[in-house]
Amino acid sequence: MKSKTAYTSRIYPINILLKVIFIAMLTTFPITAFSQDTIPLPLEKITAPIVESGTTGERYFGDLLIQYAIDPTGKIVVCTLYLATVFVGVQSLTPTSPIYEFDLKSGESTTSGSLSIYLNFSPLVSTLKADLTYSVKANNTSFPFKGDLVGWYIYE
Repeated sequence: MKSKTAYTSRIYPINILLKVIFIAMLTTFPITAFSQDTIPLPLEKITAPIVESGTTGERYFGDLLIQYAIDPTGKIVVCTLYLATVFVGVQSLTPTSPIYEFDLKSGESTTSGSLSIYLNFSPLVSTLKADLTYSVKANNTSFPFKGDLVGWYIYE
């Protein structure tokens, strides 16, 4: 049978090593986590997706959902608007009627602005553009958006 001192003399260095590792982790982890949070990241430019004619899609802006359906020729886009999941508007954008101006409200959610199409033949890109203000009911604020929602090519 081993003596008690032989057992403790073997465990003592391991115990000290584990304590040192634990203290090192406690002191370095918060510093590295903090430094990672404060490193400035370059802003990525979010570009509108390029899709095929005949496809559908959607974009969310706070409480506003814009669904779009591009016809197979690429010359007509049907836009449907929802505020906080409530249907509030629909419009077909065509070469003769390319702009949809709206001022909509559903409960506490609001949006106003316009959607418009800019048609170009390939190799230029046709686009659905938005210039609007939308609300975020959760924090009772409004935000502007101006830019492209989607792009596509017209081959005819």
